[in-house]
Amino acid sequence: MNLPRLFKLPEYKKFTYRPLFHDPEKEEREERIRRIRRETGSNPQDQYIPGIQRGTMKSYFKRNETVKKQSNIRLILIIFFLLFISYLILFR
Repeated sequence: MNLPRLFKLPEYKKFTYRPLFHDPEKEEREERIRRIRRETGSNPQDQYIPGIQRGTMKSYFKRNETVKKQSNIRLILIIFFLLFISYLILFR
């Protein structure tokens, strides 16, 4: 049930899309690849692609150790600095 309105609401804008560039060779190539994949039954999503290559874990753990060492050194320096400042404030 529509109520009468004083003002007319604007209608939605219609969008028509026409591609600017058309590459028939690319479309033929993609269609040929799709057809071959259908015939062979292979699908690129089905293939396993490892996320971790050889040696990646070693470099990760080595980097992680250096980050921990740097973090510990930084923490010790901050503690010494705060202790020094508190010493200056309290005993002077």
